[in-house]
Amino acid sequence: MSLYQQMAGRAVALARPLPLPLINARAEVFNPLTCLDLNQTARRVLFGVLTFVRARSLKSEIFPRRDTLRAEALMNSLSPVYRGLKQLEEKGYITRGQLRKHLDGKFYLSPIYLTDKAVVLLGLKRVIHTEPSAKKTDGHIKKEPTNKKQSIQKTTGDQSSEKKHDIDRETRLPVELLPLLELGVKRTAVCWLMAMAKKAGKRLGDVVQVVKGNIAALRGREVVAYLACLLRKNVDFAWVARQSREQQQSAATDDLAKRKLEALDHRYNGYQVIADDGTILGVFRAADGPGQLALVESATGSMPVNLRFARAFLDENVRLVAPREVEWDDDVKEW
Repeated sequence: MSLYQQMAGRAVALARPLPLPLINARAEVFNPLTCLDLNQTARRVLFGVLTFVRARSLKSEIFPRRDTLRAEALMNSLSPVYRGLKQLEEKGYITRGQLRKHLDGKFYLSPIYLTDKAVVLLGLKRVIHTEPSAKKTDGHIKKEPTNKKQSIQKTTGDQSSEKKHDIDRETRLPVELLPLLELGVKRTAVCWLMAMAKKAGKRLGDVVQVVKGNIAALRGREVVAYLACLLRKNVDFAWVARQSREQQQSAATDDLAKRKLEALDHRYNGYQVIADDGTILGVFRAADGPGQLALVESATGSMPVNLRFARAFLDENVRLVAPREVEWDDDVKEW
C-alpha cells in the first residue's frame, strides 16, 4: 500500500520535504498580486502540481496520479481538478501531452509540463537557465558585459546599518543614539545605558530603534528607566530591529513599484519584454482602461503586469525595449 492509500482507500496530502524555491513558488500561487488570471480552483491545482515538479529540471514532464494530485490540491473530488487543469492550460501555465502505448496506440499517460510563464511568474526563473540568450550568437556576446546594478531593495531602505558605526564628533556618541539627547537624557546616562547593553549582549541602538515610538513622550530619567528595564528582558532586539528595517525597505520598494506600474502606460504598448539573460518574454500590451491590468503577451499565453513585474523591472531583471532595438537570433525562442 502506498503512502497515499490511507483514509478508507483515498489519497491524502502528506508532509513532504521540498526544495526552498518550490516552497516559495507554492506560496506565490496564493499571493493576491500573482497569477491574477487564475481563479481559486486553478490556483489550488497549480499548488498541487508544484508538489511533483523537480527543482533541477523545472520544465520536465511530471506524471502525478489523479488521486494524488487531488489530495495535494486539497480537494475532495476530481471534477474541480479537471477544471483547474483546463484553466491552467488555457492561461498558459502548463501544457499537457498524450503518450501512446507502442502495441495498440492507445493513450495511457498524460504528462504535465510547466511553461515559461509559470516559471517566471512564480519566481522560479532564477533556478535554471531556460532559453538561449539574445545577446549571444555563435558563442560571442553582442553587447559588452557591464556590472550588475544593485537591487532596488538595497537602494530604497534607510541607512541604519551605516549609522551603527558613525560617531558624532561633538558628543563622541554613536549618531543613532543622538535622539536620546533630544529627549533630555544626559550624555553620561547614555554611556551608562551603552555599558549596560554591552553587558547584556545587546546593542542600545537596536533597542532605541524598536521602542522609539514608545519613548517619544518620555523625558530624561523616564527614558533611562524605561530603556534599563528593557535591557534586563530576554528579548532579541537585534532581530526585532532587523525585521523592522526590512519591513520599511519592503514598503518603500512596494511604493516605488506601484508608481512604476502607473507609469507603464500606452507609451510602452508594443515594446518587447526581455529578461536579464536576453530571453524574449513577450510583448507589452497596455491596459484597455481604468481598473484593467496591462499584459505581457506571448505565443503561449499572457502574464499580468502586476506588482511582481514592477519589482522585477525596477531591479532590472526585465526591461522594455522598442521593437526596432531588438536584435533577433534564429535560435531565440519566444516565451
